[in-house]
Formats: sequence, structure tokens, C-alpha cells
Amino acid sequence: MHEFTVSVAEVLGRPGTYRDIRLSAPLPGVRTKLARLGDAPVRGDLRAESVVEGILVTGRAEAPVVATCARCLRDVQTAASPELCELFVAPGTQVAPDEDVYEIRGTDIDLEPALRDALTLALPLNPLCREDCKGICARCGADLNATSCDCSDDDVDPRWAILDAVRAELER
Repeated sequence: MHEFTVSVAEVLGRPGTYRDIRLSAPLPGVRTKLARLGDAPVRGDLRAESVVEGILVTGRAEAPVVATCARCLRDVQTAASPELCELFVAPGTQVAPDEDVYEIRGTDIDLEPALRDALTLALPLNPLCREDCKGICARCGADLNATSCDCSDDDVDPRWAILDAVRAELER
């Protein structure tokens, strides 16, 4: 049994009863290309409520996030705080084929897969250090937020040259 495995024996099979759950444990390995959970523990204030179908877990999880700005590649500290609403069903319970559920194992539920799913989806896909981040120069690599560069954008794709000529004619 690990930090995210919780006993629901006292509420299982008693619809309407619930148990509050407080979590605080690390959850390594949750990441996307530009963001990952920080080293601090994931915290969660959840409620496991017995329903006819099994156990419904609701609440909020919070975790620090270390992201890399998609424009300038600086590290950005932020947080993920997804809402959870997940159904845990007893083995053999009939559910609709398109319904996303987790299973109860004996009298325990393992919250780790549900937390991993929710936190991964809450990570930013295109994090920015700030909205007006200028990024880095594609030629020299200078951080355009801190300095300017003398690089020019003289490379004209020859396939567009005819359109540039038409534009020049229209601007006369």
C-alpha cells in the first residue's frame, strides 16, 4: 500500500455516506514536453462518497509546476490545481463502454492513476514566462527580452519572390 491507496471500507456499499481524504505525497514522473511537477508533494482535499455504482471521488489537487517558457526557454514556476470528479467501481460492475472509470480493489481505491491523469491534463502545453515574451532570436540565440540583436531577416524564399514583386507594384 502506498500514499495514494485509501481504504473506503467504512463507506463502501452505503450510498450517501462519505469520507474526507487529505493527501500530501510526491508524485514523480508527471510531465509534458515543456512542464513537469515540481519536487514538492501533491496536496489534495478530496471526498470519497459512496454511490450506487461505487465510490465517487471529488475535490481539488494542487501541485507546484516547473515549466519552460515556449519562447525564451526560461524556467517558470507555476501551479496546477485541477478539480477531480472520478468514479471508482467494484470489479464486475456494468458501466457504459464510453465511461471512464477506475476500479475498487477489495476495500481500497488507488488515487494515483486519477491524480496522474488530472495533473497531466492540467500542465500548461505552451507555457510563457509572461504574455509579452519576445523569445530568442532564431539566428543568434539572443534573448530578445534582455537585449536586441543586429540580425536581419533578409532571407527571402525564392518561391515568394513573385508575390513580393506583385505587392511592390500594388503599393506604388
